[in-house]
This record gives sequence, structure tokens and C-alpha cells, in this order.
Amino acid sequence: MADPQRRGEISADGSCFYDGEDWGWQPLWLTAHQVQALVLTEFGVRALSVELLADGLLNQTWRLHCADRDRVLRVGRSERTRDQVRYEDRVVSSWSRIPQIVGPVSNHHPVVDGHVLTLYPYREGRPGTEVDPVVRARQVAPVMARMHRSSVGLDLPQRPGARSIDEVPAADRWLPVRAAVIDRFGTGEEIMAAARVVDDAVAELDEILQRWRGGDGVVRRAVVHADLNARNQLYENDRLVGIIDTDDCRIEPLVAEVAGLAYSDLAVSPSTVWRDYLAAGGPLEPSDEEMLLPFARLGALGELEWFTDDNGVATHLADRHLQVLASDLGGSPVRG
Repeated sequence: MADPQRRGEISADGSCFYDGEDWGWQPLWLTAHQVQALVLTEFGVRALSVELLADGLLNQTWRLHCADRDRVLRVGRSERTRDQVRYEDRVVSSWSRIPQIVGPVSNHHPVVDGHVLTLYPYREGRPGTEVDPVVRARQVAPVMARMHRSSVGLDLPQRPGARSIDEVPAADRWLPVRAAVIDRFGTGEEIMAAARVVDDAVAELDEILQRWRGGDGVVRRAVVHADLNARNQLYENDRLVGIIDTDDCRIEPLVAEVAGLAYSDLAVSPSTVWRDYLAAGGPLEPSDEEMLLPFARLGALGELEWFTDDNGVATHLADRHLQVLASDLGGSPVRG
């Protein structure tokens, strides 16, 4: 293959795409020709050309350039089932009056080679990664509040196959990953110093969660977006115009999602996010503010899924991820 020029570049034979320096060339689940043929057959959409959108991490997403208006095809990762996607449809439908939410144009979800397909409109906008984080937080907080108010009224069980962030003890998530990292990278001081930071944070978080469960618990739960990072926000100038990628929606403590925004960047003031959220009608109590930092740290532990492959073996980047996680848990847990 030729030397890669950019992330998202497709190989000469059309079978792979370049996923950046860390991951190199990865197989396409559907080729560009297959995408064009499938959207015509399954959705009646004639795409003049298609373009892989390289910013996705877990799914493969294509922009469909059409004569009337562009669309987006999400090719879901193999772990996603049709039942999970239909659950997502119900959630996004409940958010349909929120103009920033980008929902599918069809509830038709064909499955091709084990991948569920979903068709979306294309929403213009620059990614949130290009917007000042303080501006992002001020824009997202009131929209999040509106999403949460809508979700509280939904009568839905947990999403099939999903678990809430506080349902599994932090130690149960951390210890297998810890062993895998040490197995690959050894017990040198750099690895072990970072591991000890995580050990201490995990023990503290589990103690806090156990105490909450013994009291009134984390009462207010509902469906949340669950992946409202900057990549999934679209802006026109400094105005939020799109929230995309509802792929991870599930029932969580609402305060957990607010915590992710409150600690999304060191420049962001958690107390300002909290005030903006409550002022916009966020359905939480002022006293819930004390839960923000613990849930932000639990959210940082979500990065553990990137440490190992499907077989539980530490990836070649796990040592680097461990250093970042230790830094987050030892200070302010930035969750961009």
C-alpha cells in the first residue's frame, strides 16, 4: 500500500482505510461500491459518490453525496444488534423536538454481513473539537437538560446488553485490565506507579458507591446520550447545531452525564456547567452536585475498554492509555 496521506484514506484496492498512525490500515466492513449499491437497494437513495467519514471510533460512517441532499450511512459495529438499534430509535424519537438532535431518516435497519445499517440526514457543521471548550459547555448544558427532561418521561427498560456506569464495581472493571497490562509491559516502575494511582482511585470510588447504595442511592436515572464528547457535537460559528452518534444511549444516573460535561476540559468550570444545567430545567436536585466529581472519575474509567482487545490482551497502546488514566484520576478527570 502507498504511504498514507490522511486518516480515512482508502487503499488502492478499496478494501481498507487508514486509521491514523496508532492503528494503521484497517479493513472496511463495506466497500464504497457496496455502500452505493446498498443505499439504492435498501433505501432508494442514489448516491453520486460516497466518502468515508474518518472521525468515527467504533462504527464506520459514510457521507452520501446525492443530487438532492446529502445523507449519512452508519455501518454499525458487529456487536450492535438490531434490537439495540431499535431501542436507540425509540429514544431518539423522544428527543425529536430538540432541534440539535440528528435522528435517522428511516426506521428500516437492514443487516449486512452482521452489521446493522442506519440512514441519517447529513448535518452541516464544524466539529466541537474546533470550538472553545468553555463555549461548548455553555452550549451543551441547556440542551442536555432538555434531553434529560424528555428521557425522564420515557417508560423504557435498560437497553439490551447495556449496564449503568455504577452497576459494576470499579474494581471488577479495572483488575482484569491491570493484569493484562502488566502481562504485556511488565512491572517496571513507570507501569506500577500509574497502576497504584488507579488502584487507589478505584478503591475510593467503590467505597463511595457502596455508601450511596446504603443510603438513598443515586435515584434519578433515565436514558442519556452517553457519548456527548466534542466529536459528536456540530457547530455553526459558536452555536450548537447538531448532536450526533446516539449509538451508546442507555439508562444511567443523569448526574453521570452532567459530570462528563462538567469535567470535559480543564478550562471548563464544573460549577458553571451545573448552574447552567439546573437553570435550563435539568431534572436533578442542587444537592446532587456533590456527585459530579466521583462520577467524572467513574467516567474516566470508561477508557479501560480501549486498553485490551476482544480477547482481553493489552493493546500496543495500553501503557500510554494507563499513564493518561492515572493522570486523570490523580487530578481533574478531563473527559473531552
